[in-house]
This record gives sequence, C-alpha cells and structure tokens, in this order.
Amino acid sequence: MAKKTCIERIPEPEVMDDSEEAGVYDAADFNRVNRSCARRVCKLLGTDRGHALDLGTGPAEIPIRICTLEPGWKITAVDASPSMLRLARRRVKEAGLEKRIRLLRADAKKLRQLRRSFSAVFSNSLLHHLHDPAPFWKEIKRLGLPGASVMIQDLRRPASKAKARKLTRLHTAGAPPLLKQLFYQSLLAAFTPAEVRAQLCAAGLDLKVRATTDRHLVASGRL
Repeated sequence: MAKKTCIERIPEPEVMDDSEEAGVYDAADFNRVNRSCARRVCKLLGTDRGHALDLGTGPAEIPIRICTLEPGWKITAVDASPSMLRLARRRVKEAGLEKRIRLLRADAKKLRQLRRSFSAVFSNSLLHHLHDPAPFWKEIKRLGLPGASVMIQDLRRPASKAKARKLTRLHTAGAPPLLKQLFYQSLLAAFTPAEVRAQLCAAGLDLKVRATTDRHLVASGRL
C-alpha cells in the first residue's frame, strides 16, 4: 500500500463572518505576506492601467497596496463576509481610494453581477476556505479577458498535524489564542500543490503552481 504523503483535508467555514474572528484577523500582522502578494500581482499586471478583480479581499489591504504601487489601476474587490467588508470600507476610505476600489459583497463562486471585463484576477487566502473550488476556477476563467493575468496565493497543507502545529507556533508567536486556532485550522483546510494542479486541469486553466514559502503556494499565469 502506498504511503500517504499528506494528512486528510479538514474543511473550515467558507465565510468568516464572526465579528470577533474578523477583528482578530484585521488586527494581525500580515504585512510581509500581503506585501509579497501585492508585489506579485503588480509584477504580473504588465500595463500602466486596467481593471483587476480581487476575490476574497478581506479587509482590503492588498488592493490598497496595489493601488498605491500602480496608480493607473482600478480594482473590484469581492468578499462574502459583511464583517470583513465593514473593515474594508473603513480602510479604503482612510486610504482615500473610494474611486479606485469598488467593494462588492458577493460569493466568489457565483459572480453573476459581473461580466468578462478584467485584465487581472487575483486572490489571497480564499482558496482554502472553499469546500468545492471548481466554481471558483470557473468564474476566474469566465471573468478574465483573454490574456488576463491571474495570481492566486494561498496556504498549502502540511504533511502532518505535527507539522501544522509547528508552523502555527512559528508564525503566530505572540498572537491571540483565537488567531493561533484560526491559522492551524486554515493549514488543515488548505490544498496541496498537486491538488491545485488537478483542479486547474479540470477547469482547463494553464497556470503554474509552485510552493513559495514553508506554508504558501501560488498559482499564476495568463488566460
């Protein structure tokens, strides 16, 4: 019998709409990860201006960073959580970017109110929340213009619960207990690179998947 190379995935709720959870997430220091994600997106954009789609924007820190780095771009930022969007609206207003960042409450798997008009699609830390990622990839394919840049960053599931606990201790040292718990649960809910490649193959998307840190993976390319 072949040896299992990874623990079984344990899904978590698709929408983070608990106000306490949203608050502890917003207060957490994700500067390094968010900065890296924003820079990856900016590197892929390739033009001076355009319209990008952010799926699962959370408190909108990444769209704000991108708009600061790329003054010609506008972003439609989607999230299904009212609690997260309240935080996002506050941050966008504080940054003075209401005219460039449109916040939309919607399910990233069913964006019927949007049409194919985006020259870039990106997402950070949404994929592991999805019980069935197939509709998510289908929407990316539907909404991106031909040649659109795609960059999906997410956690990747470790090989064991012991490794997940080690990563949690390493990357949430000094954080509130709730954030430690959420991070651990997210690691267990994440997909492996091989699983993401299989999802992309089924969706007919030619994106490259690679591990980027001890806990992250990135799927990127063009439609």
